[in-house]
Amino acid sequence: MENNLTAENSLRLIAETIDRSRRTIARNSGKPLILWGVLVAVTAAVIWALWSKTGSSAWNFLWFAMSAIGAVCMHFMMRSSEKVPETEVSRMLGKIWMWFGLFSTGFFALVWAAWGIRCAIGIEGPLNVDLTLIIVLLMGLCGTLSGAVLKFRPITVSSVVATILSALFLMVMPSGSPMRILSFVILGIFALVIPGVILQKQTKR
Repeated sequence: MENNLTAENSLRLIAETIDRSRRTIARNSGKPLILWGVLVAVTAAVIWALWSKTGSSAWNFLWFAMSAIGAVCMHFMMRSSEKVPETEVSRMLGKIWMWFGLFSTGFFALVWAAWGIRCAIGIEGPLNVDLTLIIVLLMGLCGTLSGAVLKFRPITVSSVVATILSALFLMVMPSGSPMRILSFVILGIFALVIPGVILQKQTKR
């Protein structure tokens, strides 16, 4: 009986520790969500404006500048935030967004590689790859998984809604139009900023 009680207490302690860690991570996730949501939305709007004015899609390289700015902001933000011991929850969240970054960068590199190969061997015509839609779907999936890991429904629901709206917007906009980049404004606001604000309000109660 004593061994059973000890085992039950151990399991309860583990569950409480994981739950406490999840709440702490959720409490510290509001500001990063808002930060990245604003960065994504503003960068998309700037790229759209410059692309529309110049006719050059090369402005999409500003996404790399946004990533660098976001990383610096996150560094200073994390220094002042509550320290969270590394747990399976934090590791899982880190891996989700790490793979999103790797896949997004990889797809971007593959598109440019394919374009270079086509030019080298003399193949003409448009490159039929909807990179924007692929990244939108990946980002929506990662947001949905993050909400599930944190057990915070607003993130999950907002990510699903934002992904549907963004994908529908892309399907309506003509191929090659600078307007398509504005799908990230939808995604940034609905999948990141709004759940981040909700999270901030709830954790302050």
